Amino acid sequence: MAILEVDKLSAGYENGDVIQDISFSLNKSEFISVLGKNGSGKSTLIKALQGLLKNVSGRILVDGEDVFSLSPRQLAKKISYVPQIFSSSFEFSVAETVLMGRYAHQGRLGGSSPDDTRITEEIMSLTKISHLKEKKVAHLSGGERQRVFIARALAQDTPLLFLDEPSSHLDIRYQVEIYQILKQLQEEKGKTILTTEHNINLAIPFSQQIMFLKDGRVQALGPPENLITKQNILEVFEAAVEIRENIHSRLPEISLIPKPDQKE
Repeated sequence: MAILEVDKLSAGYENGDVIQDISFSLNKSEFISVLGKNGSGKSTLIKALQGLLKNVSGRILVDGEDVFSLSPRQLAKKISYVPQIFSSSFEFSVAETVLMGRYAHQGRLGGSSPDDTRITEEIMSLTKISHLKEKKVAHLSGGERQRVFIARALAQDTPLLFLDEPSSHLDIRYQVEIYQILKQLQEEKGKTILTTEHNINLAIPFSQQIMFLKDGRVQALGPPENLITKQNILEVFEAAVEIRENIHSRLPEISLIPKPDQKE
């Protein structure tokens, strides 16, 4: 059953549309990665799907409800979002930051309940940040900080989780660790996950669906074993690659073909 339905979505900013005529659906407990070059519209798409942009047309249904008819609090119960960049001057503690994710479930007078505290503790344990809970977020490494904000999004307890390039600025250990956490959430908690990503080989083993964006339009959509081809990579990324089978996952992975030195 589709939890996210997108029909003829176009969106952008004051100077015009960045994404155009995008249609797709996402089933419950599915993991999809949106791939494309810088400037292809990945971040614009993930913002538009939440109604965060003013210049938008088309239809977006989340669990059968129109995104544009929902209040911010109602939407916060359906979609949690981890943007690409957070301020490094964030002066709250890790525990306080994760607890912020519970705001949509709190009453009008605010204040955390014992249930909010329990969920916060469980999420910090799942994301392996319990030992950091008293530390200020601003004092953490990039990988630790990323896990904290993923934990805050998870504390919202939404069926849909959107992440904008969660591997950005992280070393390879943290990249893989974060995707392993996301996969665990998908498989054990039934979360539906949509990420934008620039690292093709990182996205392949974790994704059931891949969407290639080019110039704001869907170039291709389908399982990674069908989409990862030399021709698709050349058309979308303008890069020549070799395709091989990963010896562990048996899925395709790419390696760039270096360009020959230019001689005068």
